[in-house]
Amino acid sequence: AEVEEKITQLVKLDKSVAWGETGLDYHQFKGVTYAPHELQKQVFIKQLKALLKIQKPVIIHTREAEEDTLKIMKEFIPADYKINVHCFTDSKAFAETLLKEFSNLYIGFTGVITFKRAKKLRAVVESIPLDRLLVETDGPYMSPEPFRGTTCHSGFLR
Repeated sequence: AEVEEKITQLVKLDKSVAWGETGLDYHQFKGVTYAPHELQKQVFIKQLKALLKIQKPVIIHTREAEEDTLKIMKEFIPADYKINVHCFTDSKAFAETLLKEFSNLYIGFTGVITFKRAKKLRAVVESIPLDRLLVETDGPYMSPEPFRGTTCHSGFLR
């Protein structure tokens, strides 16, 4: 509870422009233990409730959790709320649904779209209206080709 109160107080500061990132990540890496899905959902909902009281935009991270993310967003976030779904790597259908359901939602893409195996993701990028698309670094990770494996920074954006 103490940490939650501290986060809330920090987000209330004028310097803070958004709450995030928050969300669900169901991706599994070998040898890495993530929080169980139910716990992730509980924390995501708790954070959404807190941020809605503050009325700052939200930055959402979602990976391999489309159904649960959409269900929670639709239940707890107003359709006109300011949302950035950052570092998007999910399906075109999910992106289209998010854009349809939330009028002030923007989708951010990182250097992942330059990776050789990212053909499906590039198709997602092409389907996003330019006025709803963001280019981001997600530094220090997600450097684009030919800089993959190095520290990512805004100088790679062109």
